[in-house]
Amino acid sequence: MNRGLFLSIVLLLSGWLSANGQQSFYVLEDSSRLLSPAAILEAFENGRFKPLQPSYLNPGYTTSDYWIAVTAPDISFAENMLLITDNPHINRLEWYAAGHHAMQLLSVTGDYYPFRQRPVRDPSFIFRFSNGPGLYLLKIEKHHESLQAPLRLIDRQSYYEEKERSTLINGILTGIVLLIILFGVFLYANTLDAVYGWYALYVLSTLCWIWANSGLGYQYIWPDSVYFPSRSRPIFVLFNFIFTVQFLKVFTGLCQPGSRLRQPLLFVQGVWMAMLLVVLWPIHYQRYAIATMYLLKALPFFSLAALSMLGAGVLYKVVKGNRPSMVYLAAVSVLMFFVVAENLYHLGTVQLPSYFAHYGLFTGIVLEMIIITFGLAARFSHYRKEKETILKAMHEQQKKLTDTIVTVEENERKVLADRLHDEIGSLLALASLQLDAVQGNAPTGAPAAARAGNLIREISETVRTISHQLTPVAMEKYGLVKAVTDLTGIANASGKIHIELVIIGFEKEAAFPRNFRNILYRIIQELLQNVLRHAEAGHVLIQLIEHDDHCTLLVEDDGKGIPGDLPDPQLLRSIRSKVDYLEGMMQIEHQTTTGALVNIELPLPKMN
Repeated sequence: MNRGLFLSIVLLLSGWLSANGQQSFYVLEDSSRLLSPAAILEAFENGRFKPLQPSYLNPGYTTSDYWIAVTAPDISFAENMLLITDNPHINRLEWYAAGHHAMQLLSVTGDYYPFRQRPVRDPSFIFRFSNGPGLYLLKIEKHHESLQAPLRLIDRQSYYEEKERSTLINGILTGIVLLIILFGVFLYANTLDAVYGWYALYVLSTLCWIWANSGLGYQYIWPDSVYFPSRSRPIFVLFNFIFTVQFLKVFTGLCQPGSRLRQPLLFVQGVWMAMLLVVLWPIHYQRYAIATMYLLKALPFFSLAALSMLGAGVLYKVVKGNRPSMVYLAAVSVLMFFVVAENLYHLGTVQLPSYFAHYGLFTGIVLEMIIITFGLAARFSHYRKEKETILKAMHEQQKKLTDTIVTVEENERKVLADRLHDEIGSLLALASLQLDAVQGNAPTGAPAAARAGNLIREISETVRTISHQLTPVAMEKYGLVKAVTDLTGIANASGKIHIELVIIGFEKEAAFPRNFRNILYRIIQELLQNVLRHAEAGHVLIQLIEHDDHCTLLVEDDGKGIPGDLPDPQLLRSIRSKVDYLEGMMQIEHQTTTGALVNIELPLPKMN
């Protein structure tokens, strides 16, 4: 048949089919991979091309090249339509326009070439009918690998709308995944729990695989590489498998000591790491095409068997009531639904809405991660509650221990005060009486005996004062209010200072724990002693007020204040420690010339 006549018939037929919305593709398999473009055109003229129905080239693992024939029936079609080969992972594509005498090569592209060499800058391979109406041929090379190439024609306006929508959806889904990764990193940084670190790596490897699988990584991250694009998917899927096992080990408790899965999963991870090294090895693996094909065939079968074993372990944990395993099973079930639906769509078995047809896998992965993230958030909440419970128990234990120490200390003070008062005080009183007797028999005006008597009386008074400071008699007999009143009364009796005491409440002070009352008295005592020794004040206000659930203590003087170069942490350190022990707050306001004010707020303990 005359070549021009044959092409005319084809164009007329294609125009009729296009007018009826049924533009057809024709395919020829070149098993020798040696046919020239001229021989391919001759084969088309001789009717050796077969209709591609549906428009999905899917030979699986193949050693052949494939030629696709499509026609542009008129000028309007050629100017407005685009051919999309919807697979970003084809090694080499050649786009030809058939003339009356020869085949004109329009473009060469593929993932063996830089991204900028694509006719249209898009993750998929898109070709224009730039030579006007006529026959066009597309050569597809992906020998010794698995080949899937969905083909479709789309007008330019629809393509730009679809691209804009795709960019928006991919951006939103990627943003969600990045937030999940940051969430995992945040939890790991705050808890140092390995489960969150492995989860962040698992999600990151999944995102990298999504970007590699969709061609976005080739477009935006490694556009000039001719080494990485064809390896990116197996690299990231192997990383993902390894991190999945590590994550499940710590999340669900798989591979615990004594588990039957421990050694098999270690072996599986070792095989995956060996495969990863082979894929990363910087050689052109098309030189070892047959070995490469066997490796790529072995990877899914081995991984499927390994993941089935892993799934069986998760199911066993679910049966045993392991909640993390239940969460993971629910998440994977959602993902598998989208995976199966998308595969059935590509096989032409089911019809899906446009969104799920193009973004079902990505959406399923995002939903899987969201479900697992909720599980990890619940784990973190449980971890925090457990930590709070442990800290609370430790605090209570420490409080009890400190209470015991304070009680023992008060008892020792009481014993020491009693011995000072009863034993040493009695001996000093007896010595004083005897010295008085000696002094009565001595010659008149014996100064030595008089001085000795005065010294013994002074020592006796000092011992008595120390005894009362260690354990005030008023505290033992009459309680806190009486002891504080006596304390300020003794200071006022000196005539050197005027202390104004205001106590409101504490009518039922005996109901408070003994330690609380003793420590509160010590705080007041120390504050007053600091004023008497250092402030040079003429007037002091002490105000103690009981409220519903706390009490406030205010001590204000008009003395010389506290030196401004003395840092607050060093002020009244002993008092601060007592306030901290009672879980209170202390505030100091001081000036260098106008006195100082100490304000303390203490929570009231439960009454006995």
